[in-house]
Amino acid sequence: MHSDYALEKKLLKISVYGAVMFAVTGVVWGYLISSQMVMFDGLYSLISVMLSLMSLFAAQFIQKRDTKKFPFGKEVLEPLVIIIKYAVILILCLVAVVSALEALVSGGRETNIGSALLYSILSTVACWGVFVYLKKQKQGSGLIQAEANQWRMDMVLSAAVLVGFFIAALLSYTRFTFLTPYIDPLMVLLSAGFFLKVPIVEIAKASKEVLEMAPDQLIQKKFKSVIDSIQAQYQIEDSMLRMSKVGGKLFIEVDFILNEQSKVKTVAEQDLIREEINKRTKDLRYKKWLTVSFTNDRKWVNG
Repeated sequence: MHSDYALEKKLLKISVYGAVMFAVTGVVWGYLISSQMVMFDGLYSLISVMLSLMSLFAAQFIQKRDTKKFPFGKEVLEPLVIIIKYAVILILCLVAVVSALEALVSGGRETNIGSALLYSILSTVACWGVFVYLKKQKQGSGLIQAEANQWRMDMVLSAAVLVGFFIAALLSYTRFTFLTPYIDPLMVLLSAGFFLKVPIVEIAKASKEVLEMAPDQLIQKKFKSVIDSIQAQYQIEDSMLRMSKVGGKLFIEVDFILNEQSKVKTVAEQDLIREEINKRTKDLRYKKWLTVSFTNDRKWVNG
């Protein structure tokens, strides 16, 4: 588990350093060539720096054990950080959409097309490199996945800039050159509008974890299969499975209802069942908080 944390910390640092570089480059470059699209790309990277630092601090804080103040762990901070990250990105996209609409209505914006093309090529390639690197890591952390999503969004944004300015360059050699001032704000409008879906979806997913709702169907089916198998093997009358996922931790509560025919008579046999559940779900890359109870009375099961 320590090695997983070390890898997570390393990946978050790489994301921070990369975001700093793109933030400074994008904002300065966009300002110099009067491109709202390039500045939007740079501002996105600038916000990514702050959000990545927040993720890094959160990852460090989560790893510090404090069972007195946080008896069930600090994993809830992970979805909370993700909600904040995507809420900020959502606000940035909305502001960009409004600004682009204002520019379109007022007649567009003159931009240095050649410099914008050069920036978009370098940015697309670099963002793709960081995104691929993060996605290749065998790391199940929600924070790393959120970082990879940020770089994917920045890669798509840079690619959109590249396509848009390439079209603008072609138009400048035709009788439609009067359209070139509208290309920059139009790209901002399309890119920011497209990105609105990502933060909304991710905020919804993280909110489910904060509310301790059930995890993905695949995780539920995995545990249900194991519990049903044990129930049949030990002739257990019935069972109740409750699950929730918070950050990188799975909370699993299993209640077995026994009767006279059940093959569970001693505490040692109960511990064997607990161990079997743990072993048969070992492939899930989450910390497991497993609680397994046994009772002869159904009233202790129905919450």
